[in-house]
Amino acid sequence: MTQHSVKFTYFDGKGRAELSRLLFTYGGLPFVDERVPHADFPTLKPTLPLGQLPVLEVDGTVYAQSMAIARYAAKLAGLCPSDPVEALKADMFSCTLSDLEGPFIDIMFKTKDETEKAEKIKTFVEETVPKSFGALEKLVQGKFILGDNPSFADLQFLTWSKTT
Repeated sequence: MTQHSVKFTYFDGKGRAELSRLLFTYGGLPFVDERVPHADFPTLKPTLPLGQLPVLEVDGTVYAQSMAIARYAAKLAGLCPSDPVEALKADMFSCTLSDLEGPFIDIMFKTKDETEKAEKIKTFVEETVPKSFGALEKLVQGKFILGDNPSFADLQFLTWSKTT
């Protein structure tokens, strides 16, 4: 496989970057982990393909979207199932986890009223997450989500549970 020059850029935090960092690291894939101070973002933003972070620069070309970058890293790390049905199962698990991020971000970063925030957290923790995790639990097929070998969905679940 051809070795590419890879630079991953995000803020100095986990957020939407931790999964990609973990996938690159798990796969033993060399990459530059560039951490951008929040104060520098307004200057950087107009230069980004979609005006947001994270971005991945591969051999001088810049790509955006956290999950697209994560899938790229997962493919290089050998964590994407080659069987289409197994890949579908991993994607289903992954998309369910991604669906939980929207309400979490809304609660933690967009809800300003503390009483409303507390109510939303309670609903999220007591209803939303258990419902989704109950459905996901039925998909687990063994030691890992898809059986005996890890996939990107396992690492996504790990990062999701540690960062949310």
